[in-house]
Amino acid sequence: MAERFKGKNAVVTGASRGIGAAIAERLAAEGARVVVADIHPERTKKVADRIGGTPFVGNLGERAAVTALVEAAVSAYGPIDIFCSNAGIGDLGPDLASTKEQLDTIVQINLMAHIWAAQDVVPSMVERGGGHLVQTISSASLITGPSGLGYTVTKHGALGFAEWMALNYSHLGIKVTCLCPNAVNTGMLGRNEDAENNVGPPPAPAAAASLGDIVEPEECAEQTIRAMIDGHFLVLPHPRVGESFLRKATDYDVWLEGTNRRLRRMRGEEI
Repeated sequence: MAERFKGKNAVVTGASRGIGAAIAERLAAEGARVVVADIHPERTKKVADRIGGTPFVGNLGERAAVTALVEAAVSAYGPIDIFCSNAGIGDLGPDLASTKEQLDTIVQINLMAHIWAAQDVVPSMVERGGGHLVQTISSASLITGPSGLGYTVTKHGALGFAEWMALNYSHLGIKVTCLCPNAVNTGMLGRNEDAENNVGPPPAPAAAASLGDIVEPEECAEQTIRAMIDGHFLVLPHPRVGESFLRKATDYDVWLEGTNRRLRRMRGEEI
């Protein structure tokens, strides 16, 4: 395998499992020195040891933790060339009835952590002639579906921030790549995230039937690396997400009506 990121220093958050672990592994395979960041100590160390990287344990929903991560990465390897904001959580509260604390938490992790990371790494990247921000977001940022209120709002916001970064910093050498998958075979679908080779069984048939096409984290990582190399902004491992996004843009009203019916059917409501 060509080491296309040889000599580059990278940080991947949410990297103790799933997509984050797969991206960290691919970057390391491509020659990058990788800091593996997550809130789970044992898993984080396990992935870091497997790829020859450096672990960092912290809650990246806290501003100070993001700065501490950047400082630790610079201390370990030098200035950061690639920052992958992959950490994210699902809704903690019942949509409109969510408390301020529940909404604050998901906003800080799913949105503000992206912004805080950029604040800490982009100035140095610009001074050195460039760098790469990789954002793991979600298909929910493009085609609102069955996801909850907090998740949907933060993913839309994260995509908006990524677009803003690309529009305002691309001429300064800052590249932005956004991974927006739909269903991915992670621990939430039954995959054994603790397997030494990070490979698990396929999801249960019931999950596959309700979620449609399910891709592996490794495929998400492969497409992300390819997009980084080719200089593409958007990564869609599920082609139907792009097709739905196009339908949405073509006739918003029809898309809203059709999606409303689909969501009601998914909830078992009579239409």
